[in-house]
Amino acid sequence: MLISVNDALASDDCWAVFVVGEAGLGASSLLAQLNNARSGNTAVMTVHGSPSLAPVPYGALSPYLADLSVEDVTSKVAVLRELWTHLEAARKNPGPALLLVDDAHDLDTATAEMISELVQAGWAKLVATCIPRPGIPQPLLRLWHDGTAERFDIAPLTLEQGHHLCEALLDGKILNSTSREFWQEAGGNTLLLKTLVREAQRSGDLIQRNGIWLNAGSSHVRTLELTAVVKVQLMRISADGREALNLIALAEPVDRSLVGEIAGEPAVKELLDQRLVVQSVDSEPTLRLVSPVYGEVLRRIVPAARSLQLHRELVARMELSTDKPESLLRMVSWSLDCGAEVPGRLLIRAAVLACKLFQSETALRIAWAVRDPELQQTARAVMARSHYNLGHYDEAAALLNENVDAVNGVSHMVFNSLLRSATRTALGHPASEIAGDARRLRQWGEEEAAAKPAEAPGILAATAHRASLVELMALSLQGDYRRMGPLLSDLLDPGVPLDEPDGAVTRSMAMALQAERLCALGYPVQGRQLAVDASSQAQSPDNDIFFLPEFIVVRLVACDLAAGEWAEAHQLLDGYAETSFGSAMVSFSGAAYVVMGYVAVRQGKLADAFELLTTGLEALRDSDPQQMFRFCAAMAYYVAAAQGQKQEAERLRSDYEAWGERGMHLVTAHARAFLAAGDEHLRGDGTGIAALHKSAEHASEQDALFLELNALALALGLGDTTRLERLAAVAGVVEGKWAAALAEYCAALSDGGAELYLRAGDALFAATAFQLASDAYSAAMTFVDRSRNRDLAALARSGIARCNEELGHAGSEAQPDTVAPILTKREQIIVGLAATGLSDRMIADKLQISVRTVEGHLYRCYLKLGIAGRDELAGAAGLGGDAAVSGNAPPRR
Repeated sequence: MLISVNDALASDDCWAVFVVGEAGLGASSLLAQLNNARSGNTAVMTVHGSPSLAPVPYGALSPYLADLSVEDVTSKVAVLRELWTHLEAARKNPGPALLLVDDAHDLDTATAEMISELVQAGWAKLVATCIPRPGIPQPLLRLWHDGTAERFDIAPLTLEQGHHLCEALLDGKILNSTSREFWQEAGGNTLLLKTLVREAQRSGDLIQRNGIWLNAGSSHVRTLELTAVVKVQLMRISADGREALNLIALAEPVDRSLVGEIAGEPAVKELLDQRLVVQSVDSEPTLRLVSPVYGEVLRRIVPAARSLQLHRELVARMELSTDKPESLLRMVSWSLDCGAEVPGRLLIRAAVLACKLFQSETALRIAWAVRDPELQQTARAVMARSHYNLGHYDEAAALLNENVDAVNGVSHMVFNSLLRSATRTALGHPASEIAGDARRLRQWGEEEAAAKPAEAPGILAATAHRASLVELMALSLQGDYRRMGPLLSDLLDPGVPLDEPDGAVTRSMAMALQAERLCALGYPVQGRQLAVDASSQAQSPDNDIFFLPEFIVVRLVACDLAAGEWAEAHQLLDGYAETSFGSAMVSFSGAAYVVMGYVAVRQGKLADAFELLTTGLEALRDSDPQQMFRFCAAMAYYVAAAQGQKQEAERLRSDYEAWGERGMHLVTAHARAFLAAGDEHLRGDGTGIAALHKSAEHASEQDALFLELNALALALGLGDTTRLERLAAVAGVVEGKWAAALAEYCAALSDGGAELYLRAGDALFAATAFQLASDAYSAAMTFVDRSRNRDLAALARSGIARCNEELGHAGSEAQPDTVAPILTKREQIIVGLAATGLSDRMIADKLQISVRTVEGHLYRCYLKLGIAGRDELAGAAGLGGDAAVSGNAPPRR
């Protein structure tokens, strides 16, 4: 904006610039920047409009009229003469002065006319700020009509701009979820956002941990500074407008017709004109404040007696219902504030909604108010999940250990059993406890059926289906995909109606679990479709307590990642954040970093991956509903070890070990594989590769081909080619473009040849596995050099250049034939030792690693550098010819 305004002022035919935007968007700061930039070489005069001086002629110019007599103050000629004297005294260079007018909408008419005349006379150029309503004063608008003015509108900050502003204010990185929270509270208002960040720092809610700023508290202390900022922005409204504003703040979103009925339609129109509230676009429009922080401040300053009176007036005209969830949540909270009675079913709906929106304190407060015995189990589940969201794990576990009341019949028992187990899964409880829930439910069903023979078939069917689902949750944690198969086949058999209570949630969760199983077995494309189908199943609002969207989305993302559809996985999480429950993105905040970090690792962008994963760890440390912490820590450890950051790697391994293993086997198996690969990078003694081989064998026993593929691919990345044949076979079966590209690479490694390596490089590049693609193109160069095929050489060099550009390795002046792949720190050490003439055995002894590990590293270096053996090593690595010794690459196996 500053550049645009300066460009306009530099134009010969532009004499005035109007900057229009709501209060707090940065217009005043823009004027201050202009003043600082131009005061050294241009006469600058600042004028501030004020509501209190608006009725006084030339009131805004009073700082420049102190030497005038009382009689002359009202004289237009005397005022003009005095201003001219001031401008002449301040003039430093020939040319017009610069008038900076803040809050021009509050100028008195005489001042506005005087400024207009100064500009029209060519004495000064003008930059004036104002809010959209009442807008630019009429005398200044003449400049616009004359064609000598330009207008710039300031819009609220976008989410990305808000994130950058937070990082600038804090001079460091901040979690996306934390900056999003500030941005949402401020409604994109720059001044409010700055005030919220400063307030959170002072209160201790916003802390820096391991270099990352995050919101570690939820006290939301609202200081006098913030209250004053809000009051100033609201001071222009009438008494009726304030009444309507208070009502909206207490009940938002609230039907416009109700606000108009209580406070008057003119008051509603005033708030809309002032852009203090926004109106929904639907058949029954609702009103809400433009910034959530306005509501927080107003609700604190509205007197309790007046709040109760407004509550009674509103409730008398409407009924609480579940049709508008956000309105229900606000009304229930307001009712509790006023001491009003709320039906238990509405309390539960509001508590579940608050929990889904991660308003955990609100959820606890509402759930605690539930007194209906039939709703107690649901209320306990809400409180357990809310405590878990807050990091209170002991409190969450204690709530689930209370006895389940089974006296209310099959429907109650079946519902509570699944609720209990689903919450156990979300809290990371061991599989044995969840399996125990399944056994107890089956036993209860048999006992109940024996006691009620006439109802026995229905009781046994309902409890058997639900017990199977609970057992599947336990098997998911164990990774027992063979036992999962028959249970899922029974639940998903179209010929078996799931007409017991909550059959829809049973089917959706079974479909999501089958998607997870298919992903692990190597069919992520089929699994993704099943997860999509699961998310489209119609559900009762009562099923919200099972957090089905999260349960399904995490498996859908896993399928995308396994299939190599990495962009789709990222878009899925972005789309989830933009839903009506976008604030529930807190649930996936850390997980989103894990997804982006995983993709960066697969692509070979290790520096990016490290930053993403270490940032994600800080988010997951406080809230990890998807049980991703260990996976994130393992990948971060792997990256740190690969980059030779030993101290950082050891810290990350400690994080991994300190966090108990929890979550579905699909994730925990990946975590263990990356941990083993990190161990090999760090120690190089072959134990990491042996652990990866063992993981692959265990996965093979369960037919979990994708898990086997991951372990073998990591081993290959460490230079191990002993399982190349098996890796090729598995990659050829697993669905998705990542596995298909790996299969092409394995074929090239097995058979050699420039054409095969080029084809593998193209497949890997298309799959965005850029580092591996670079390795393939480099290997192609080895064969090209032997055959002297210039066309193939050009293709290989071009491929390397494209990869390095994606990886950020290519310099601005780099050409395709001068770009070399980047070696890791460990590879650089081994190459340096090999180039001095040390044998593989001598290098192994010196570094205390196995000979096979040395061979693997050297083989990978030959591929990266596009050479055939040691005789070309020193020159290709830039070590000089004197260091080169004879030798050949280890044979490809």
